[in-house]
Amino acid sequence: MTDTTTQAGYLGGTADDDFARMTAALRGFNDELPGARPDPELLREMQATLTRWSAALAAAQVPEGQRVYGRRADLPSRGQTMAPWVVIEQLDPGGLRATVRFGRYFVGLNGAVHGGAVAMVLDELLGQASHAAHPDRVLARTAYLHVNYRSITPADRDLQVTARLVSLSGRKRVVTGEIRDGTRLCSDAEGLWVELRPGQQ
Repeated sequence: MTDTTTQAGYLGGTADDDFARMTAALRGFNDELPGARPDPELLREMQATLTRWSAALAAAQVPEGQRVYGRRADLPSRGQTMAPWVVIEQLDPGGLRATVRFGRYFVGLNGAVHGGAVAMVLDELLGQASHAAHPDRVLARTAYLHVNYRSITPADRDLQVTARLVSLSGRKRVVTGEIRDGTRLCSDAEGLWVELRPGQQ
């Protein structure tokens, strides 16, 4: 079950800063890794560097409420580097419109984006549309998400995502959405979000 979060809950910042540049570099590394076959010397060098960085990050841990990762509304994908590049262009009670670009990190075989990555994007964006439709209500979590894969989702292309709330009944919100490559439908989805009870947030 995935939390939906209001943009007001994100930490502030600007895209021209050290965190933004670091996450952009890491995203670039992730996209180069799948097609690379490094020699043993480079592999050993990268392993030593990653081990050193992991230790440095372990010493810089903060409580969940103070973390930056995933909470930057001003950055693509809220600053998450393990998620595809997503920029939201519209998010209001009428629905959501966004652009997603799947890097090579998310490719399965033959240039097609892995279905799990497609579902992850739809879960995230349908959840945001669910909350934007009624921002005065409590947060909700995904109860189910049904994804139909209509055609190949290509990597390294700007794709269009739309989502909107279609029904509200008690604590239950039904949301639909789709990903398109121009006029071609890549996938569509329907999901149910259930509002949290007191003490579950």
